[in-house]
Amino acid sequence: MFFGWKIVALAFLTNFISVGFVFYSYGVFFKALATDFGGSRFGVSMGLVAMQLVSASVAPLVGRMLDGGHARSLMTAGAGLMGAGFIVASAIGALWHFYVVFGLLMGVGVCMLGGLSSSTLVANWFIGRRGTALGLATMGISMSGMLMPPIGTALIALVGWRSTFLVYAGISLLLLAPAVWMWVINRPEDIGQAPDGDAVLHGDGEDPAAPSTAALLRDRNFWVIAIVVALNFTCMGAILTHSVPHVTDLGFSPAAAAWILSAMAGAGALGKPVFGAVTDRVDKRSAMWLASAIQIAGVLALLQADTYPLLLLSGALFGFGMGGVVPMHGALVGAAFGRHAFGRVMGLMSPAMLPINMIGQPFAAYIFDRTGSYDWAFQSFVVVFALSMGVLTMLRLPETEPGRGPAPAPARA
Repeated sequence: MFFGWKIVALAFLTNFISVGFVFYSYGVFFKALATDFGGSRFGVSMGLVAMQLVSASVAPLVGRMLDGGHARSLMTAGAGLMGAGFIVASAIGALWHFYVVFGLLMGVGVCMLGGLSSSTLVANWFIGRRGTALGLATMGISMSGMLMPPIGTALIALVGWRSTFLVYAGISLLLLAPAVWMWVINRPEDIGQAPDGDAVLHGDGEDPAAPSTAALLRDRNFWVIAIVVALNFTCMGAILTHSVPHVTDLGFSPAAAAWILSAMAGAGALGKPVFGAVTDRVDKRSAMWLASAIQIAGVLALLQADTYPLLLLSGALFGFGMGGVVPMHGALVGAAFGRHAFGRVMGLMSPAMLPINMIGQPFAAYIFDRTGSYDWAFQSFVVVFALSMGVLTMLRLPETEPGRGPAPAPARA
């Protein structure tokens, strides 16, 4: 068996834990933390903002180290920092302690363990089937979105938020860290294999000369991919965050509204491997255009839906298109820059994308506060998705992936 598929399974696990234990569980801690420390929910939410800022700041260094062959040590240390962060968070005595823990320990730990590292690792092992592999690996993100909110809620009700943090710490330290240390291998060449499980390596097997940071930042493809993905991410994050309030504003219960979010996450889990496989077989830009078009259709349907079945279908339609964006981000970067520079490019893109990524959620909240409705915000997101499709026309992918040598054979069915 090609060892790369074990790498995909491990990436699925790291995505599930790093995203599910932090991002998707975050909301269920809001009320408990705000009640215990007398802060507002906005105040509690600033811990996540601090974590995102720190993660984006250290991402370029992490990306460079990943390309240097340090995936195993980085990801193991990331799991350790996450575990330590949960332990310290369980003992905090003030809300500002929470900001420090999530900003420093969690921010660095998630960056070292999460999507940047797992995507780079998968990209190292796959070229012709990279989209499929990334799609399967990133399913862990969507699955965590389906499972962790109810699991976290149940744990808090059973043992309290402090003990729930300790449960998360135990899983990070006792399960994830040893698994990463045992199973992470940076590249297939390290154990005598070739990308995709091919019998031979397509190309000379040597690392091409690494482009400088300045050269990467001058590359048009770098900015096109960063802007396109960031425009998608800012809309996706805002719609995920505000879909439940939007549905409750229509008169449905919070429990019923939560199922709309579950429909988005479930359809996203399906969209990731489907779009991943599509990117291996058609022009990658066409696949990204299709994902954006499906998201546009989903948002327009959400705006028009006035019955619960239609809301569920609209959410699922949007989620399916949304699911394709994460694996296609990696597929586009790999096709444009090659696997030898993949980590550096992804790391540099993180702070480059951050200003756009952070706009969507507060923009939607501002529009609601001014108008009493999300309609204008969602309509604006339709325009932003269309803008991303226009920007994508500027992307010029090389005929052969950098560092690949002769083009790889078409992906096997």
